[in-house]
Parts: sequence; structure tokens; C-alpha cells
Amino acid sequence: MLNFNFKKLFLCGLFSFFFFQGYVYAQDKVGTTAAPFLGIASGARSTAMGGAYVALANDGNAMFYNPAGMAQIKLNNISFSNVNWFLDSQIQDATVIVSGAEKGNFGLSVRALNYGEIDVTTISNPEGTGEQFTPIDLSVAFTYSRYITDKFSIGATAKYIQQKIWNESALGFAVDLGMLYRTDFKNLTIGMSILNFGTDMQLSGDDLREPIDLDPINGNNDRIEAFLGTDEWALPLIFRVGIAMDAVEVENHKLIVAIDAKHPNDNSESVDVGAEYGFNDLLFLRGGYRSLFSSQTEDQGVTAGFGLKYEINGVIAKLGGAYMSHKYLQDPLMWTLEIQF
Repeated sequence: MLNFNFKKLFLCGLFSFFFFQGYVYAQDKVGTTAAPFLGIASGARSTAMGGAYVALANDGNAMFYNPAGMAQIKLNNISFSNVNWFLDSQIQDATVIVSGAEKGNFGLSVRALNYGEIDVTTISNPEGTGEQFTPIDLSVAFTYSRYITDKFSIGATAKYIQQKIWNESALGFAVDLGMLYRTDFKNLTIGMSILNFGTDMQLSGDDLREPIDLDPINGNNDRIEAFLGTDEWALPLIFRVGIAMDAVEVENHKLIVAIDAKHPNDNSESVDVGAEYGFNDLLFLRGGYRSLFSSQTEDQGVTAGFGLKYEINGVIAKLGGAYMSHKYLQDPLMWTLEIQF
């Protein structure tokens, strides 16, 4: 049982979630934040379960949903995910987690969105100049998570964010905070997280440099250097709260169900639901539906996937695949390989 102080902390977390949720409540503001790649699903297991993962996060991708979930990992962990995203772009996630036992767990994660090579075009060369450039979005994060009691864990992530296109780039810094509480009833778990709380981002670079003449009528210097102004954009702040539980556990069969409610600052509130059936802790079938009740119907859709687990000489290998349906663009496939030792 949690003592009184930890109960107060957990209730304060709930209050903070709904307070901030009310603070950012507004109409949909799609496309009004920087670094939207931070909100894209990560990991085949979580993606196949519709993203309903804030209370279930217990693998290498925990830090992308709820840093407190990383405390559940008992072994050192390395994972890599890849998804062929829209318009020939690719997203890769890599994580390394070091188990520190009672001292807590330490994690390092890297996410990169590569848009591929794009031809440079100008007004005088609309078919291309022969040059190419490669825009890229990058996030590097460090996470710490530990149990406060045998049922209650907390976690925090500090992340560095960069977006680069041609000779312009924008930098940002953010933190993620999470809490997780597990009960004795069917392993019922309650999770909460606040993701991407940080600085605004603003593009700057050499291509914004322009010569100007402050007084062209009187023949002033026409080569004074100036920079074109760009707006600052907030990061995609996301609030999540969810539950997960072992609905069925009979001999070699296990069914986990999960549901998340999420409130982003650049979209409507929605609900993610998911389930995972496991046979003999070896084969897993997963399914879900993401962004239920969202006004942005193109972001909704069915998800599905599978997982395989194999252990040899104390080393555990996990392979997972996930499918995401989309209304207008192609349906991406995600693959994740995870090693625990």
C-alpha cells in the first residue's frame, strides 16, 4: 500500500493533469506546433495496440510514452524501430536502457525523421539546379526512472530537439514527466504523462540573411546586412492518462487490454484503445484503434500487429511488427527489434 505522502503525490498528479488539460483546452490547431515528429507513434507493440500505452509502457519504447514505465524493466535493454513514413520519409528510433536495480534505470533514446533527398529548385530553375538537400528532424533524450514504492514509479526525460532544412535549423529543449501506479487486482495499472513541455522553436540560418537599404530615396548604403524574421512555434505538448489490466490469464493464455485518453495542444482530445493476446509468452497478437472521437478523421484508424519472443542463455530477443491504417496516405508498417540481457 502507498503511504499517505505518496497518495497525496498521486492525487496531485491527477489534479495537475486535469488542470493543465483545462489550461490548453481550445479548438483544433493542427499544424501550429514545431517538431510534430515528436508525437508520432514509436515501437511496434505500442503502435499495434493503437498507442494505448501510457499505463503499459514496460519495454524499450517506454520513454516515448511514459518515462515512469521504464522502471519496470529489470534487464539491460537495446531496441531499434524503423517505419517507412509518408512520401518516402523514414523514422528510426533507437534506445539503450541500463538497469540500475534499486538506484533506478537510466535510458538514452534517439529519434530521427529523414525526409530523403529533395531537389533544389529556384524561380529560374523550376526543374532543379542539380543540387539536393536532406531535411532531418532529430531528438536526443536522457531518461531516469525508479520505483518509489513496490507499486509506484516516477520518471523524467530531458530532450534536445533539432529541425534542419537546407541551411536553416531550429533548436529546442523539453522535458517529459510520468507516473505509474500498479494495483494487485489483475495487475491493473494507472499511468499519466506530460510530454514535450519545453521551449519554443524558431528557424535561423544563413539563407535568411538579406542585404537592405534603410534609406533608398537618399542613396544610403544598400548593403546593410539584415535577417528575415521567423515566428516562434510551440512544441507539441501532449497530456496522457490511461489504464491497463490483465483481462484474462489462464495457463498459457493471456489477454491485456488498455485505454488512453490524450489531450494534445495542437489537435482535438481523443482516446486510444488496444489489446494484446499472448500465447505461452512466445507469440503475441495485437490490435487497436487510435484517436477515437477525434475531429481529425484522417488521423483515426485501425492498428494491428504481432510479436515474437525468444530466450536463449539469459538473453531475450523480441521482434514485433505493426500496421497503421490511414484515410488518405499509404498505410505504414513498423518493425521493432529488442534485446534484453
